[in-house]
Amino acid sequence: MLTRILALIFLLGLSSCRPQFLDTVDLDLPSKLVVGCNLVLESNSTLQKDSLFLKLHQSAPLFGPPLAIDSGLPGASLRLIRSRNGGNPGPGDTLENFGYHEFQNLYGARIRSANGASFVQEGYEYRLSVRSADGRTVESQSTVPSWRVADTSVQIQVQASPSTWTRSVQVRVQWRDLTGSTGPDDPGYFRVNYRILGNPWYNEETYLNNHVGWYPNQLVTNASAVNGLYTWQDRMDLSLMPGDTLPSQNQMEIVVQRISPALYRYLQAVGQQDSQNGNPFAEPAVIPSNIQNGLGCFGSCVNVRMVRPLLW
Repeated sequence: MLTRILALIFLLGLSSCRPQFLDTVDLDLPSKLVVGCNLVLESNSTLQKDSLFLKLHQSAPLFGPPLAIDSGLPGASLRLIRSRNGGNPGPGDTLENFGYHEFQNLYGARIRSANGASFVQEGYEYRLSVRSADGRTVESQSTVPSWRVADTSVQIQVQASPSTWTRSVQVRVQWRDLTGSTGPDDPGYFRVNYRILGNPWYNEETYLNNHVGWYPNQLVTNASAVNGLYTWQDRMDLSLMPGDTLPSQNQMEIVVQRISPALYRYLQAVGQQDSQNGNPFAEPAVIPSNIQNGLGCFGSCVNVRMVRPLLW
């Protein structure tokens, strides 16, 4: 009996005390807005996209039920303002006509004018502000890189394998960066992707090395350059099944991007996280964010695309 009484007194004592660590935690801490948006500029203006898309959702609250990451947040107001060299925005420098696509949980806006000019231009700084329907506001900024490139070359070597319909394909890409460092925060960051065109077995919207955690990584820094000349290569086994399109119709597109520092750091951290393969003893990756008062990444890049025949 004495043991039961002492146990009851102990429990009552705990219930009357507030653990000290909870004094530093706001139990009503709301979820945060999460923003994903990338300003893409094509070096070939005829390939420039007509629309800009932005993903907006919210993180799970500290306490309470989790929220679906793809739930989306309709009813938000978005504004994107551009300026050059720290100057004031002029006519046509504000983009506000974002519509909500409920099926994809995306916000989108048309960025090409009637004369074909794009709202996304190199060297411009873009300031993004998002206000959700419940009054939460987040902001961010990104500068589209100014990039000049020369001496681009692509080598594609196809090696036979025991299978009639399988080949080992090695891709080697070189380019010379004429822009170089644009400041301490941007010494030069690049990303390389490639994909198959003209073959029904391969989704032309998906890059073959789309997974940022694979080796070799998509990302390239100025540390790998020799006198401004960059080299990147990858090897992959590809298959074509009987009845596919003729080999002469298969092409490979290689995309070299100069990416903003924020986008580079985000992709680097995501790749580090993905490469851990669920290892509980691996060093946890900290995913950086450049969204003020929120989470996510607002990045930018300039694309140089090269298409070469894939001789099977």
